[in-house]
Parts: sequence; structure tokens; C-alpha cells
Amino acid sequence: MNSRTKKFFSFYKPYLGLFFSVMVCASIAAAMTLIFPLCTRYITKNVLAGNMPNALSQIYQMGALMLVLIAVRTACNFYVDYRGHAMGAMMESDMRNELFEHYQKLSFRFYDEQRTGQLMSRITNDLLSLAELYHHGPEDYMIYSVKFIGAFIILLNINVKLTLAVFIFLPILAIYSFYVNKRMRLALKRNKERIGDVNAQVEDTLSGIRIVKSFANEEMEKKKFAYENNRFLESRKSGYKMEAHLFQGVGTITQLITVTVIVFGSTSMAIGASLDLADLITFLLYIGNLIEPIQKLTHMTHQYQEGITGFERFMEIFVLVKDSLNRTVVARSLFQRSHPQIWRRIASLRLQ
Repeated sequence: MNSRTKKFFSFYKPYLGLFFSVMVCASIAAAMTLIFPLCTRYITKNVLAGNMPNALSQIYQMGALMLVLIAVRTACNFYVDYRGHAMGAMMESDMRNELFEHYQKLSFRFYDEQRTGQLMSRITNDLLSLAELYHHGPEDYMIYSVKFIGAFIILLNINVKLTLAVFIFLPILAIYSFYVNKRMRLALKRNKERIGDVNAQVEDTLSGIRIVKSFANEEMEKKKFAYENNRFLESRKSGYKMEAHLFQGVGTITQLITVTVIVFGSTSMAIGASLDLADLITFLLYIGNLIEPIQKLTHMTHQYQEGITGFERFMEIFVLVKDSLNRTVVARSLFQRSHPQIWRRIASLRLQ
């Protein structure tokens, strides 16, 4: 694990207890969701089709069980939503404090080389996106992993051939998502750079507004701002184009999965295979649990790219400072060799 990865995970350390409690509640909520289709299958296949003598009481019992499941899932989701977001906000606050304190230690030379708008963007917009990743990232992956794996195991027990027919689409989806995600990450990073340029241009203009008005340079400032604003607009368009490719591509593939289930499931029933109406209904219900993680993949990917881009820009400050210090050390060494007498005089004054 490299130093940057360690730095990324270090912000979880003060909140490990809260983090694990959120993950446990997220897992329980996802597991409760998987039980509902099984309850439906039991009622349709065992109670109604089985002509049980106490069918009415069995239905009431299953209804009571589902109400309990709803209560547990609601309580877990409430805890995840509230405490999870609070954890992300606290981590964001820690990062903002650390970055602001670091700003106070930087040299005049560093600020001469940086634009104030970009520095402001790094401490506001970037950290807000990163906080969303810190909270929703592990939570979403936990919830959808439980749903996806659980639904897959249950579907295998219902009908192996139909389940494998559905999973033929997954490699296609993975390859498509990987390709589009790579391009979307570049677009998102460019968006953050462009909005930082817009902030910097606004800061430059407003901080020197008296000089601008004194020399009647309003039109020039408008052109400069319009240039930066148009660059940001074009980067946003590029990002939205990649988003549209991802959403629509994933949406098409998930619709093909549903069509596959309906066609092949109905065919199996028509030819008298080991699949009845209750199994087909249950299969369609679980397909929802399979498709939901795939559909949410677009949102999770967008969130991940936004957060990682924010973290990269967060870490760039420390890298830029290191490079600046290295240049300072080199310049001091050159000055020391070329002007030894002046350097000794400066050193003696510092000792005094």
C-alpha cells in the first residue's frame, strides 16, 4: 500500500467504530430486501398452489413477517442515512482543517505561483465530493454486493440455465463500463480544473475592481471571464456526453436481461420444463435485485470518479509544496556556491 493510499484511508481511523456499525446496518438492510421475494414465492407456490387447509393463517403469518422485515430494514436504513452522512461530514471537516492549516505554513513564493480561486476550489468543492465518496462508497458497495451475490445464489437454486443466460450479459456490461468510466474520469477532472479557473478569474477581477474601473477595462474583463466560462461549459458538455453513454448503455443492457428472463422463462414453462409460474415470478422479483446494483453502478461510478478526482487535487497541494521546497533548496545551494562570503554573512546574522 503506497503512501497516497494510506493517506486516503487514514481519515477513517477516528471513526472506525461508527464506520463498522454503518456497514453492519447496511448489510442487514440489504439482507432483508432479499427475503421479500422468498416470502412471495412461499405464498404463491406452497400456500396457494398447494391448497393448504390453513392457507389464510399462513398468509397472515407471512404478512406479519414481512411487516417485521420492513421495520428492521427501515431502522437500519435510517441509521445508515443519518450516521453515515454524519461520518462523511466529520471526515470532510477533518480534511478541510488539515488543508487550511497547511495553507498557513506555505511560503509567499507558493502563493505567487498559485491562483486563489483554484486554492479555494480545492478546499470547498473537491472536499465535498470526497466526503460523499467516503460515506456512500463503502456503504453502496456493501449493500449492492450483498444483494447481487445473494440474488445470484438464490436464482441458481431456482433455475441454473436461466440464471446463466442472464449472466452472459455481465462481461459485456463490465467491458463497456470500464471503457466509458476511463473517459468519464478524465472529463470530471477537467471539470474541476475549469471551475477552479472560473473562480480564479472572478477573484482576480473583483479583488482589482477599482483598477479595472479606473482604466475602463470592463469589456476586457468580460471577455476574459467569458473565455473561462466557455471552457468550463465545454468540459461540462463532454462530461454529460460520457454520462449519457454510460447511463443509456447500462440501461439498454439491463432491459435485455429482463427480456431474456421473460422469453426464456416463458419458453421453459411452455415446454413443460422444471419451472412454474411461482418460480418465474420469483425470478423476475430477484432480477430487480440483480439489475439495481447494475443501474446504481452508473451513480456509484460517477461518485467514485468525483471523489477520487477531489482526493487527487487534495494531494496535489502537498506535492506542489514539496516540489517548491526542492526548488528552493536547489536555488539556495547554487547561491551558496556562487556567493560564499555573502552566504556566511547571512548565516552569522541568523545565528545572532
